[in-house]
Order: sequence, then structure tokens, then C-alpha cells
Amino acid sequence: MDAGSVWVSRLACSHFRSYAQLDVTLPEGPVAFVGSNGAGKTNLLEAISLFAPGRGLRGAPAAEVASRNAEGELLNGSGTWAVSAHVETPLGGRQLGVGLDTAGGKRVLRLDGKNKNGATAFAEIMPILWLTPDDDALWRGPALDRRRFFDQLVAAYDPGHVSNAQAYGQVMRQRLKILKDATKANTAPDTTWLDSLEESMARQGVAMAAARRGLMRRLSDRIIGGVGPFPGARLGFKAGIETALAVDSALDVEDQFRRKLAEVRARDGIVGQSTVGPHRSDLDVYHAVHGREASQCSTGEQKALLLAVILGHAQLLTAARRLKPIMLLDEVAAHLDLPRRAALLEALVPLGGQIWMTGTESITFCEISGEIALFSVHNGGVTQES
Repeated sequence: MDAGSVWVSRLACSHFRSYAQLDVTLPEGPVAFVGSNGAGKTNLLEAISLFAPGRGLRGAPAAEVASRNAEGELLNGSGTWAVSAHVETPLGGRQLGVGLDTAGGKRVLRLDGKNKNGATAFAEIMPILWLTPDDDALWRGPALDRRRFFDQLVAAYDPGHVSNAQAYGQVMRQRLKILKDATKANTAPDTTWLDSLEESMARQGVAMAAARRGLMRRLSDRIIGGVGPFPGARLGFKAGIETALAVDSALDVEDQFRRKLAEVRARDGIVGQSTVGPHRSDLDVYHAVHGREASQCSTGEQKALLLAVILGHAQLLTAARRLKPIMLLDEVAAHLDLPRRAALLEALVPLGGQIWMTGTESITFCEISGEIALFSVHNGGVTQES
């Protein structure tokens, strides 16, 4: 069975970032938003990314995305904002909405006019992938950025990963608070309660690591020989729970992790950090041709490896879920020479899904001008170019 397309046919924003009011209709294929720096191109991509699990491509808290004037004052006073999208799916149209509930200070999610709970409310309907200019430094940046990037890929492939990660994080914070409070008070912590928390951490943590490892194996197999014009990459994990699962069963790794958590209680209480677990995992990425670690490659090679990963993942997601993901590519041509830029644009079209791109000049997308819809972004508005 061929994979079905999922695409946004209409996007509306109210008091979101630079858009006091916006209502734009979009076609099914690739779209590009062109405008000067600061015109609001990335804000459009961020609006769509809010329908994915998490805080979107900027990672901003819900209260920070409301429209403000040049002095930083809220334009509508209350700080409320809303983004809605009409999404075409193989099973028909769906109406997705996200906004801020000022009473609770949290995001409100709506599907077809009804409130929804949970970070994965839309994940089964609309898989979303993205790249931003900040990701250009991914391979040489901190491990935290690589974990977040890869967990976003895992969540698109397996939406249940988000629930496991959230449950793990909540229990981890509870455990750490007990240890820090006991250390501060110079008293012994409640070991019975700690045993229970650490059992939950072991279970959820190994589930997280297993989901990561499962996607890593599939993705590495797909991109080892390269993706279109982009080089192959060898993907793996540095030593941690993910690598332990390559040797021992999940139950054995849970036992090992639980014992390690008990062993480092005193240390964690003193340093005020959870020092072991999947929240400290890191990727191991190498250029498949010359074998250099990704962080040691040139800027252009690092960008090419990143594109190989995201394009390979889009292919994998399409094959596994029978849904073509929406891709959000912010300033994707940055740091690419002309041949690679042309090759990238040619590689994107066959993916067949709706691809959102941004750039400062229309000429950036001239290689696929017959395949792409161009939109001009300026003064808080969006208009399609003829």
C-alpha cells in the first residue's frame, strides 16, 4: 500500500509571535516562505511544530509566544494566543488547534473542536520533522542537544516514546528532591520510597533506551550508504543503557540500572544531579566514507550528515507508518554550496510530502521552481507569489 499524504491546507494564527491575525491557504506540495531576516518566516514553521509533542522547534514556553510590540508589551493584554490548522489526511480532513489557557497557564489542545489531553494528541495524525539553523552545530555541541534532536525523531516514529520520557523525568525529579532534601538535612532518606521510585525509573528508562536503540538500528541501516547526494553516516550510542541493551535482555538491564541508582544515591544527593540514566546518553556519529567523527568534519560535511539523517528518517517514517511526514526546514540551504543546494532540493521533491522551507531570496529555490509554491512574508502578512 502506498504511503498517504498529510498536509496543512489552511493555517490560522491569532496573536502568535509576529502575527496578530493570519489566515493563509496552502497547497499540498513543497512550499517556501521568502522574506528578510526578522520578517516572521520561522514563526510560521514554529506554529506548525507546536502540533508535535513537546514545545516546538524553538522550545519556548507557551506564555512566551504571544504577540508583543517593540517594547515587549503584550498586544492583546491577556497574553492568549491560538494557532489552528486544517489538515488533510488519507482518512479525511481534521481540524487541529493549540493555544494558551491563561487561567491555567498551559497549552490547550483541540482536535475537531474537542479538547484533548497529552503531548501526543496529534502525533498519530500528523508526523512532523524539522531542522533549524541551530541544528547546524548539533555534532559539535552539547550532548543535551543531540538527545533532544534524536528523541524528536523517535517521537515521530513511535509517539509512545514521549509518554515514557515524561514519566521517567517526573520520577527522576521526585527521587532527586528526596536525596537533596536528605543531604541538606543531614538525615537518612526514605529508602522504601526511593526503592519504588528507582524501580519506576528503571522500567521507564529502559523503555526509552529501547525505543532509541530500535530507531537507531533502522536509521543507521538506511543511511549507511548515503541518502541521495548526501554521505552515509554510521550511527550509534556512547556507553550507556542503549549499549547495554545490545548485550543483555531488557529485564537484566533494568536490574543493572536499578542497582546503579541505589549505589549512587549519596553522590546524587551531594552534587544535586541524577548522574546515571538515559537522560545522560549521547550519540556516536561518524562519516561513513572517511571515518571521521562528525564533530571533526568540516562545516559543510556536518550539514551534509545532518541532512542525510533527516532525509533518511523521513524515508523510514514513510515506510513504517505509511504516512509522509510534514517537514519544516528553516534556512535549510545555509552552509551548502550550490551543487549540494541543488541536490538537496531535488532530493526533497520525491519524498512527496508537504515540505515547508524558508529563505531570504526566491532564487534559493529556483532549481525546483516548477514544483514549489512561493510565499512572500512581510509586515506580519503572508501572500503567495504568482
